[in-house]
Amino acid sequence: MDSPPLSRPKAVLSTSLHVWSVVWVTVFFLVGIGCIFYYQGKYVMESLVRQHLQSAAAIAALDFPGEDVDKIRGRSAISTPNFISTVQHLSTIRSEVPGVRFAYIFRRTLDPQILEFVADADIFKTTEELDRDHNGIVDPSEQPSFPGDLYSINGATALQERAFQGPTTDTSVVTDQWGPLFSGYAPIRSSNGKVVAVLGIDISADDYLSSQQDLFSIQSFLLLLVGAMFIGVFILLVLTRNRSESLLHLNDERAWLLQLILHQVGTPLTMFRWGLESLRQVTGSLTGPAHEEAEESCAIIQEGIGRLQHVTDVLLAADRIQEGTMVAKSEWVRLLSVIQETIASVQPNLLKRRQVLSVAVSEDLEVRIDPKLLSGVLRELIDNAIIYAPTGGQISLMAERHGKQVRVHVHDNGSGIPAVDVQRIFERFSRGSNAARFDPNGTGIGLYIAKGIVQRFGGTISVESMEGRGTTVTFALPGRLGWKLV
Repeated sequence: MDSPPLSRPKAVLSTSLHVWSVVWVTVFFLVGIGCIFYYQGKYVMESLVRQHLQSAAAIAALDFPGEDVDKIRGRSAISTPNFISTVQHLSTIRSEVPGVRFAYIFRRTLDPQILEFVADADIFKTTEELDRDHNGIVDPSEQPSFPGDLYSINGATALQERAFQGPTTDTSVVTDQWGPLFSGYAPIRSSNGKVVAVLGIDISADDYLSSQQDLFSIQSFLLLLVGAMFIGVFILLVLTRNRSESLLHLNDERAWLLQLILHQVGTPLTMFRWGLESLRQVTGSLTGPAHEEAEESCAIIQEGIGRLQHVTDVLLAADRIQEGTMVAKSEWVRLLSVIQETIASVQPNLLKRRQVLSVAVSEDLEVRIDPKLLSGVLRELIDNAIIYAPTGGQISLMAERHGKQVRVHVHDNGSGIPAVDVQRIFERFSRGSNAARFDPNGTGIGLYIAKGIVQRFGGTISVESMEGRGTTVTFALPGRLGWKLV
């Protein structure tokens, strides 16, 4: 009798090993997909919250006069109109910005790890209003902070330095006596640009932390493992839709905040202009020292109005770029003529700082763009060069044709941008960490607007800089050679 073949068991064994290999590969693949979904959702959630807090804090901080905030010292200031007005404004921010639980103002103390409270939105609430859990007791997490109360920042790295330089947020959830919170901060500056305090707004992180724990629980993980093969595409679509809805929601909030700030600034601006016109009429009837003093006061008021109008204009321009609603016409523009008009508008600043601006631009270069917007981009780049170049410094502006584009370079021999800041210099509210020393009133929006305009017309913009050596900003637009003027 022939012996049975031995190849079949080997084939069965080989098939079994192959099946288990596929099973394990599938398991590892699903685990990987699950981890990607989890960390992507976590990243998106944190990014949206941080953007919301940073933008809200940056805009809200502009409404607090630094000199008024600096006058609030200790509990004796509680009954002053200045303190009451500050607290009321904090309460308005907390009630009108969605999701904000706490709004307050800090200032530095002699101890770098300790800050003191200046004002808190909850300071004038009744016991019943403070008792959010309705247990009849105002718990530590429900108590407001009074002027002069101290706060340790050992666990809040953003408050140790970044918050006093520009708008920022905590890198992670910070837990203190008020519970786990996401916090956003922005500096409050006096009229001379000095940072006198920091505005803070908090969003409760309880729900966020709970969702994270549930997402990473064993049950959720097993459910994802078993069902990922069938609902993976559905989860991806849901996450994409949720992200889009969250971004739309944030855009709605941003548009609402912008409308609020424009309204709050626009009305006083109109009042200031009327008052300035009246003051100038009275000034005309004065003589001698009184006339000179009144003229100086008018000049100071005019400068303040100009600064407020500039803030309003750049916020509105940034919003139009973000929404893609910027109104512009596209036409062939003779580059040199726009450059000459722009230089004429900044000539007083160049003379004041005894700076020399050299221009090397052929008169036959043309670019396709809205001439007014091109002038705005050039004005932003030249103004920056004037501000950051030293007194008596050199600024150069040159243009060259490169294929179907024209490249424009604006170079200064000024302070330069720290290397760590270069990659984010075109982001909203972003400035070099050394910028406040030269321009304390900057908004960090100008280059963001310039980038949006250039990209709107099919161009690119970039920056090269070395701290202490100078900066070169280059933008390229669709261009051609026109006819030289005779």
